[in-house]
Amino acid sequence: MTLTKESKVLIAICAADLMVTLFLLGNHTAREGNPLMAYYLRYGVGAFILAKVILCGIPIFVFEWCKQYRPRFVKMMLRTTIAMYLAIYFSLFLALNLGI
Repeated sequence: MTLTKESKVLIAICAADLMVTLFLLGNHTAREGNPLMAYYLRYGVGAFILAKVILCGIPIFVFEWCKQYRPRFVKMMLRTTIAMYLAIYFSLFLALNLGI
């Protein structure tokens, strides 16, 4: 099974989010805005990373499995997911860390 371009973009966004979050948390210049991920962060960086991988990986796996049945729908949903992820990420980042 090959990954769609959209799944690769979503994986890259999740990885970038993880790396930026860990960097900013390590420098004490930001805090985790997602309550679910903040919960896992209380158990340490390893639990946080594992939760991020699982919570990003399972939906991508489901999308990729479903694309054999409804490829156009899956592509549309992946693109919607990418847009929503970026919109939520940037609005939370600005609201929590810059006070906007």
